[in-house]
Amino acid sequence: MKLADYSKQVEEILAAARHLVDSGIMTKSLHGNISVKAPDADAFLLTSGGSLGSLTPENIALFDADGNLLDGTVQPVGAEIIQMHGIVYRRRPTFSSVVHTHSPFATGFAVAGQAIPAAYEALVRNGMNEGVPIARYGPRGSQQSVDNIADVLTAFDSIKALLLENHGVLAFADSAAGAVRANMVVEESAEIVLYANGLGGAKPIPPEMIEATQSRAAAFAEAGTYSSEKPSS
Repeated sequence: MKLADYSKQVEEILAAARHLVDSGIMTKSLHGNISVKAPDADAFLLTSGGSLGSLTPENIALFDADGNLLDGTVQPVGAEIIQMHGIVYRRRPTFSSVVHTHSPFATGFAVAGQAIPAAYEALVRNGMNEGVPIARYGPRGSQQSVDNIADVLTAFDSIKALLLENHGVLAFADSAAGAVRANMVVEESAEIVLYANGLGGAKPIPPEMIEATQSRAAAFAEAGTYSSEKPSS
């Protein structure tokens, strides 16, 4: 099993990194990491450096499900976060990509030790009806930090992201583009909720309205594209 076998996944990671950097949600250091599951094996590809702004194919390595290096080179800063990604795939095998950033507004909540409530419609329309919970602090790369992530993944069934206390954001989805989108929705939600807190506090969406919002979004998606043009006969 070699990196050369997964050129499509390498390109997916590079495209996700460009999207994150171009979106402007990254911190000034552009620090972050991205992983994608290998489609035909119990393994994943992971960026092995620190900055997503200068990512190249040579900065991507291949690991088995337990986080053992199979191919590529890993910098020390990359070695610390292998299990942060690996635990997501082991606990939630339906996810195919994990993105980690220090996007500022969401990281502000993480540093404050506060979860992001399901108060902003964009969160629930993207399936995050439990908001964005906190994984309690453990030094990066430590077993304690990995166990804390596992605890949150066990306690919350429908999350697509969590906050790493005193650290940053971890988002996950069925593709790298989806994980990037989840991170961006979390960041936008954190910004909006922070503003709302200055106006007396964010107002969570009632559970029955969360269900109604998601059902309505699904119904419109199922209806397909609206167009003034008549279909060709």
